[in-house]
Amino acid sequence: MSYENPPVPHEVNVSRERPLAGFLRLAAGLAIILALAVAVLGATGGWLARQLPFRAEVALAGAGVPGLESLAGEHAAPAPAAIHAHVGELAARLAATMDLPAGMQVQVHAVDAPVANAFATLGGHIVVTRALYAQMPSENALAFVLAHEIAHLRERDPIAAVGGGAGVALAFALLGGDAGRLLPQVARLVTRGYSRAAETRADDLALAALVAVYGHARDADAAIRALADARPASTIGAPPTLLSTHPADAERIARLAAAAGEGDVLPWRVAWKPAATSTHDNPAE
Repeated sequence: MSYENPPVPHEVNVSRERPLAGFLRLAAGLAIILALAVAVLGATGGWLARQLPFRAEVALAGAGVPGLESLAGEHAAPAPAAIHAHVGELAARLAATMDLPAGMQVQVHAVDAPVANAFATLGGHIVVTRALYAQMPSENALAFVLAHEIAHLRERDPIAAVGGGAGVALAFALLGGDAGRLLPQVARLVTRGYSRAAETRADDLALAALVAVYGHARDADAAIRALADARPASTIGAPPTLLSTHPADAERIARLAAAAGEGDVLPWRVAWKPAATSTHDNPAE
């Protein structure tokens, strides 16, 4: 009798599935779970932040204007006094019609920056650049931009952006074991823009404010046209602008034009034009 070793099957200890395919499926599953967790944390943080009383937001903002340094540097020069007075007076007229939360005071800061931009930030602050002021074709157009930013304050969008972003940043910081990196990230959130839903809501509130002040909403679309024309061809490395996260320009312009109604478009009031002779000081030129 002879004995022979049976042949060893080649499939022993060998997976019938490709290891790379299994790894990719696992990675995709983890990515989906992480994305869902980020969405939930962001939405929850934003909702909770909106529930804070406005005085808590003012305390969080501190003595400065959060986000200003990303636009014009830490020592941004103020725009000419006449520009500051004009935007402040116009913002006050608009804010009086917009049913702001209790205790909210709108503070407008006109700064001498070359980027045509405006944004709302923590503590009831709005920043408007001299370049944006010069780009506006009429008082109505400027009023729409200001009312849009006041609407963000009214809806508590700045604090919601910080709350949502902080929740997500905290989760990543804790996972990475470095929670100390959270604060600089939160400080930059206020200039990154809002969702398209928030922007559309701000447009609607701004239109209502224009109607309340002027009796119509003409030239709201002209504000967006002017900003789109002024947008640089390359935005790499540039600070966020008023159009960064907004609905597509053409769609937005058409929507605003349809809501315009009938009424007069007001030119810049001569009394508000700066006295300097430089053409850069005169928004009408």
